[in-house]
Amino acid sequence: MPSFTASDVGTLGREWWDRCQPQIGPALAVGLLLSLLIGGGLAVRQVSLDTLILWSKYQFALGANGIGLPSLRITWPGERGEMLTSVGELLQTPGLDAWAEPVSRHVAGAAAPALLAGLLAFAVTLLWGAMKTAPERVATDQPEPVEAARETPLVEAEKPLPVTLPPIPPPPGEPSFQARIETPAFSITPPQAAAQEPLRATPPVPPMVPPAPMPPVPSALRRPAPAAPPAGKPGKSYESYWGLAELPFENVPDPKFYFPAPMHEEALHRLLYGVQTRKGAIMLTGEIGCGKTLLSRELSLHLSGQEYDMALIANPSFGVEDFLTEVLYQLGIEPTKTKVRLLHLLNERLHENYKKGKQTIILVDEAQAIPDNQVFEELRLLLNFQLNDRFLLTLVLMGQPELNDRMTSLKQFAQRISIKYHLGPCSQEQTSQYVDFRLKAAKCQREVFTKDALAVIFERSGGIPRNINRLCDLCLLIGFMDRTPNVSRAIAERAAADLA
Repeated sequence: MPSFTASDVGTLGREWWDRCQPQIGPALAVGLLLSLLIGGGLAVRQVSLDTLILWSKYQFALGANGIGLPSLRITWPGERGEMLTSVGELLQTPGLDAWAEPVSRHVAGAAAPALLAGLLAFAVTLLWGAMKTAPERVATDQPEPVEAARETPLVEAEKPLPVTLPPIPPPPGEPSFQARIETPAFSITPPQAAAQEPLRATPPVPPMVPPAPMPPVPSALRRPAPAAPPAGKPGKSYESYWGLAELPFENVPDPKFYFPAPMHEEALHRLLYGVQTRKGAIMLTGEIGCGKTLLSRELSLHLSGQEYDMALIANPSFGVEDFLTEVLYQLGIEPTKTKVRLLHLLNERLHENYKKGKQTIILVDEAQAIPDNQVFEELRLLLNFQLNDRFLLTLVLMGQPELNDRMTSLKQFAQRISIKYHLGPCSQEQTSQYVDFRLKAAKCQREVFTKDALAVIFERSGGIPRNINRLCDLCLLIGFMDRTPNVSRAIAERAAADLA
């Protein structure tokens, strides 16, 4: 039985790796294809194909909502056929999780044998491909035998030419001798003229002299070494230092960071009540930065796409015709150039939605920015699109406190507003809860802000969510740069002074 050394085993391992490496991609594709075929076949046998398709859409909705895309729209069967609905609205459908649970169990039961078959197919395909394409082993560690060179036939000369090498002068004190080279095939004798000329001595090679060392570069001309990047995420942000999955205090209306404070929850319930009972016109006001825009996004998640058709106007600074054009665009209607035609198209959509059992909503954010009172008059006239027993649309106005002043001068419009509510700042306790909520929403698992720091944040922010976000974000950045274990009162005061 042959013996193997460590070098032999290593050589064999490298050869097998070289054989298997080009086959990994095809083998993986074969295993994956077989897994899909077997898993799909087993799943279809346990559940119907239609149910499996709906379950796949449900899983896609879960994934999209998990990465922060709740407004992404997909098709889903409703009472009147296939309808477009957002991911967030779909996942709030009552009983959807209970329906998907048994289907998930069936699919999971089909996944195990499919993955096992795919793994076996991958291994078999990989081994078969490696054995089929085995390269010939070439020994590179043994020298070529000397006999091989001797077996090479020499080219015979037509006539041997004797050559005598010139005499080599002996070194001092050594006897002289004359060299002569003979080969089995022929002998070569140099010309007589060359024999009379003695060989010239090769000049001696001068000894190697190490190069002189380079003179040092003056300190004034030296380029400063780059500073070492801080630990965590250098040059980007502080997430990894504080154990965050994302930035928790961005001033964007992400519904994932909606904090259900008592006043925000009351505002949300009033808005939902006004929309669901078709009150015509609803108005929400609040201080600058108190969360009105975020509340509008949260409201849209509570309104199912199968029952509501919403036009969200985020920038209402238009004239009358441009405002109506924007409303039609948000409803998915190709607008025209004349105001009369715009109103006809809007009226047609309102009656079409009524026949489908859908309610039309026009939500105007930052309504205090409407430049012309004529636009408010046009909005009031839109409320005349109604039947004997209901409004055909619901108008929701959100704006800063100046919106109340505008309504005071528009008495006819003010009388049409059925529900009003005003958002104020958070209390000190709510501010602490707000900060803790947003940190947990960003997957933070530690206590970051001290109680003294939270007291400073409430005092300097006035309990306004936007100001709280600005302060907390800067506090986390300062703590990250100073490598502090938490955000202390000193850091909060420093951040507040920077933003003052």
